[in-house]
Amino acid sequence: MENKIKVLAVCGPTASGKTALSIALAKALDGEIVSCDSMQIYSGMEIGTAKPTVAEMDGVPHHLLGFLDPAEAFSVADYTRLADAAIRDIAARGKHPLLVGGTGLYARALLRGMSFSEKGRDASIREALQNQFASAGIEPLYARLQTLDPEGAAQIHPNNTKRVIRALEYCLAAGEPFSAQAKASKTVESPYIDRMICLGCRDRDTLYARIDRRVDAMFADGLLDEARRYFQRYGTSGRTSVQAIGYKELLPYLEGRCTLSEAVENIKMETRRYAKRQLTWFRREENTAWLYLDDYPDFAALVAAAMQIAQAHFNGEPV
Repeated sequence: MENKIKVLAVCGPTASGKTALSIALAKALDGEIVSCDSMQIYSGMEIGTAKPTVAEMDGVPHHLLGFLDPAEAFSVADYTRLADAAIRDIAARGKHPLLVGGTGLYARALLRGMSFSEKGRDASIREALQNQFASAGIEPLYARLQTLDPEGAAQIHPNNTKRVIRALEYCLAAGEPFSAQAKASKTVESPYIDRMICLGCRDRDTLYARIDRRVDAMFADGLLDEARRYFQRYGTSGRTSVQAIGYKELLPYLEGRCTLSEAVENIKMETRRYAKRQLTWFRREENTAWLYLDDYPDFAALVAAAMQIAQAHFNGEPV
C-alpha cells in the first residue's frame, strides 16, 4: 500500500469547468496534470477539443496533450501505458499527479487496473471496415455487429464508430464475440490510491447553457477554419479523430448539405447528449466526491471545497 502513488482525478461532463478547477488545484498543490481526454491527444484539433491554451495552463505542466497525429491509431491500452509513465515521472519528482478529463473509459482503465489483450487485432480487417464506413456509413456495420455479437452490440451506441469498428475487428480476427473479450478481461491490482472529484450541475439547464456558450466561443475562436483544415488534410475516413464532436457535425455544412446555423445547433445537441452519457458513466464510479457548480457562490468557493478534498487525500486524512 505504501508504494502506491496517490492520484487526484478531476472528472465530469464537458463544459463543467474541469480545466479551470484542475489548474487552480495544481498551482496550489504543486501538481502536474495528466490529460484524460480521448480527443485532446490529437494535434491540430485545439479549438474543437477544448484543449487548454498556454495562457489557461498558467505555467502548470500538462501531459498527453496534442502529441498524436489525427491519422494515427490509439487504444485504451496505449493510453494507460503512457498515462502511467507520466504519473510515475511526476511522483518521482515529488509533485502531485492530477488526472483531468471527461473520458470515463480512460479514467477507469487507468485507475482501476484494467488490463488489455492485443488479441483480435488485424490492421487489414480494420482498414477494410474503415473503408466500408467511409463509403456506406455506420448502419450496415452496426447491423453486422448485431448479427455476429448481439450482446456486444447492445452495449455499444450505434453512432460510436470507433467502438463498432473495434468490436467487428475483434469478432472477425479472433473468431469469437467481442463481448467474450470483455468478460474475460482480467483486472490487476491498481498501482494508485485515487480520489475522484466529479463536477456537475444540479440544474441540467445550467450545464446546457454552459455548453451552448462554449460552442459559441469555439466558433468565435475559429472552429470552422480548424474543421475545414482537418477535412482537407485527413478526409472523412473511419479514423477515430473524425468522430470528435464539433468536426463531424460541420462536415455537412462544408459539403453544402446544411446551413451553418443548423451545424452549430447540431454541435450543441450532440455535446449535450455526450454530457448526459458522461454523467451516467461517472455516477457509477466509486470513491467519488461530487461538487455541483450551482452549490457555490463563486469559483473561489468551488476551489476551496475541492482543495479540502485534495489535501485530505494527499495527506492521508479521512474525508
